[in-house]
This record gives sequence, C-alpha cells and structure tokens, in this order.
Amino acid sequence: MIVQQFNSGLGNQMFQYVFFRQLVKYHPEIRIKADMTWFTWHNEHQGYELEKLFGISMPEADPWEIAVTSGQLPHTVKGYRYINRLLRIFDRKYMETHSIDEMPMDDMIAFDGARHAYITGFYISEKYYKDDLEEIRDVFTFPTDETAGLSVTAHDIMSSEAVSVHVRRGDYLDPIYRDRFDLLREDYYRAAVERMRQIYRHPRFFIFSDDKEYVTKAFDWIPAAERTVVTGNSGADSWKDMYLMSLCRGNILANSTFSTWGALLNKNDDVHVIYPRAYIAGTDSEVKTLKGWERV
Repeated sequence: MIVQQFNSGLGNQMFQYVFFRQLVKYHPEIRIKADMTWFTWHNEHQGYELEKLFGISMPEADPWEIAVTSGQLPHTVKGYRYINRLLRIFDRKYMETHSIDEMPMDDMIAFDGARHAYITGFYISEKYYKDDLEEIRDVFTFPTDETAGLSVTAHDIMSSEAVSVHVRRGDYLDPIYRDRFDLLREDYYRAAVERMRQIYRHPRFFIFSDDKEYVTKAFDWIPAAERTVVTGNSGADSWKDMYLMSLCRGNILANSTFSTWGALLNKNDDVHVIYPRAYIAGTDSEVKTLKGWERV
C-alpha cells in the first residue's frame, strides 16, 4: 500500500495530485490512498480545495492505514502523541525505511510494492507533469458556474495583450516563513515588465496579489493606462485569481505554486512566462524547459 499526504494551499495540492495520478498510472496493482488529516488541524489557506473546484475524489486512508505505511498514527487518533513516542522508541527504523519525502520520478516508476510507503512532498518539478500537461489542464478545469461572474474582467483580459503579474506577500511576511521564502524585489518585476514590453506590442498588466493595498502603491511606476489591480478575489474566492491568470497572453510569476499553475493552465499559443530565479531562501528555482518560459 502507498499513502500520500496532502497539505498546504491550492497550488501545492495541485502538484501533489499530479504525483498521485502518476502513482496510480504506474502502479494500478497497488492500493494507493490519500492522507487528508493535515486539513483537520491546520487553518492555513482555504483547506482542501481540489474536490470543490475540480470534482477530484480520491480514496482516503484511515488512521490504521496511515500508521501501517508511515509507522506513526495521525493526530486524529486519541492519545497519538504517547503512542507515537513509543513507536519511535521501539521501531524508528520502520519510519526511516517507509516514509519517503520528494520521491524521485525514477524511484516512483521502479517501486515494486514489496513494502508499504508513506509519501510526502510537493513535487513541483516539471519532470512530474511535463509529459502529461495537456491532460492535466483538462483535469484542472474550473467550474463554469463560478467563473461566469468574472466575465467583465475576463473580457478585458482576453481583448488585450494581457500580462498577469503575481505578487505573493501574505504568509511570506509571517515569521514562520519569512526566513524560508524570498520576498521578490522591485528590480525583478521591473525587469520582467520590460521584457514583456519587448515581446508584446501593447501589453496591459493585470496585477494579482494577496496584498492589494501594497501593489496599488508599489506598482505606480507602470503607467495607469497600462495597469489594472485585480480586486475582490480573496478568501474562498482566491482561486479565481488563478483562473484569470490562465487567460492572459503572458504571465509574470512570483515564487509561488499558485501563480505557477496560473501559467501552466494557460492555453494561449503565444504565451510567454517569466519566473524568478529566487525561490526558497538560498536556493535558485528549477530551470524550466517548457516552451516560452524564461527565468529572470
């Protein structure tokens, strides 16, 4: 049996689901289930969103299946701290050999099912999705009854040489994440905007952010006639920003899986995507080989 943990926000959940699909694809003979317990005790982001947005349903692992694959009971079991302490004392080796973080693609394909495995990680590298991107785009189709309310903004985007600009701040300013993720500086966005002006004749920049007040002032160096700060999509409606980004002709990304998916779902033939070299503090981002993607 394989159990994969799902956690974090929408962008990360989407990457994790892509890896889950690969597990099912390459190992139809193995029972593969999802551990959703993280969402019962974390209040970050909007909870588990794949089912309500994309109708995605996966078999969920029960506490015993999580324990068998990982060597630890989930927090949803009463007394789990005490029991897990004992398990760590008597069988630490079990956890070390069964829990796998960021399982390499080759190892996943070669997995023989001779032992249980508990899979964690985010799987954001293009090697996990590049060959199946067209199929994945069909899977991640946003609900039409919800997107209909965005018709005015969508029309403005689709009737212009629209370029999305994503600025991630929010939780990146939190002390928990401040030393982990780079806050992208103005020079990155200036260079990206200038590059887009070389590619598109009359670009119009649609700015998306979890800090609308900040970007309204911070991007006043883009002429008012060329910029629109997209507002209104927050909380449970945050996903609507990802949908609107996917409609743009070009995308300027933050170091965020959220805007990465806005670009990956973009079906425009002449799409150009600029993404930052800076990602996790002290670590450069992956060099993408996708057509039209450029690292700055």
